Amino acid sequence: MKAFALQSFDQPPAFVDVAEPAPGPGEVLVRVQASSVNPVDWLVSSGFFRSIQEYRFPAVFGRDVSGVVERVGPGVTQFVPGDRVFGFVKREHIGDGTFAELVAVPQDFFVTATPEHVSTAAAGVLGLSGVTALECVEAVGAGPGRVVLVNGAAGGVGSFAVQLAVALGASVIATARPGAEADHVRAMGAAQVVDWTAGDLVEQVRAMAGDGVDGLVDLVKHSSSMSIGQDEDEAHRYFAHLCKGVLRVGGRAASVTNGGVPELLDEIECLNVHSTPSPASLDRLGALVQTGAVVAPIHQTFPFGDLPAAFDRLADGRVLGKLSIVY
Repeated sequence: MKAFALQSFDQPPAFVDVAEPAPGPGEVLVRVQASSVNPVDWLVSSGFFRSIQEYRFPAVFGRDVSGVVERVGPGVTQFVPGDRVFGFVKREHIGDGTFAELVAVPQDFFVTATPEHVSTAAAGVLGLSGVTALECVEAVGAGPGRVVLVNGAAGGVGSFAVQLAVALGASVIATARPGAEADHVRAMGAAQVVDWTAGDLVEQVRAMAGDGVDGLVDLVKHSSSMSIGQDEDEAHRYFAHLCKGVLRVGGRAASVTNGGVPELLDEIECLNVHSTPSPASLDRLGALVQTGAVVAPIHQTFPFGDLPAAFDRLADGRVLGKLSIVY
C-alpha cells in the first residue's frame, strides 16, 4: 500500500510502498479516507522525539484518521465492516501511523464511531486538535460566568479551544494578529481579541479583565529548541510569569508544551495536556460537533498525494484552523 514515511533521520519523509497491515485480536483495519497535518507531525518528521520514542523505519507517521472499517480481527465486538470511525493514533513508538491507505487500531482506543451528520473530511481534522482543546478547556474549568484566555487561538487547537470554551458557557479572550487572524477567532466565538504583537500580553489582558481571567489555555511553544527537553528553562519561566500575570486568584492553567513546572507556579493549578485518544473524549467532542456547537475549522484541503505541499503550507505559518488531507 502507499504510505508517507520516514526511512531514516537523514532523509525527508517520502511516499513508499509498505505491506498492508492485518488486524490482530481485538483490532480493526481502517481504510483511511481523511486526515490532517499537525505541528506534532512536523516534529515527528524532524526527529524531535528520537530521544524518548523508538522510530520504526520505515516509520509511517500521521495521527488524525477518518475512514471506514474494512476488516475486523478476532474478538472484535464494537465494530463491523462498513462502520465509519474517526479519532487519532498515538502509539508508544513512531510508526504505523495514519499517513497510509490502511491502519490497524485497537477496537477500544484511538477511534470511535463518526457522528451521523459529520462529513468524512470534517472528521479527519477533529481527533488530535479537538481532543487536545477539549482536555485544555475542561482542565481550566470553562463554564458559565468564567473568562478564559486562549493564547495561540488562531491555529488548529486554538480554533477548537475557543469554540469549546464558548460551547461550555465561558467568555473567551483570544490572542491573534489584527486582520485575518482576529476575524477568524471572532468567527470561532471569541468575545475579545488581544494583539500579542502590540505590547505586553499581561498588561493587555489585565486592561480587559482587571481581576484577571479564570482560565489560561496556552498553546504557544515558548522555546525554539529542536531537541525535546533542551533549552526550556526560559520558556518555563515565561509561562509561570504569564500565569501569575493574567490569572485571578484561584485561576487555573493548561499547557500543551509542558510549560507548567510546579516549583515555578506556586499555588497555581496547571495541567500539562498530552491528549488521550480515548473513545470517551472523542465521543464528547463528536457530540458537540453533531449539534453544531463546534465546527471543523478547515483552512485548506490537500489530496493525499500532495502531503509534502501540506507540510510546506504548515511551515509557512498563519494557517487559520486546520489543514485537511483527503485520500
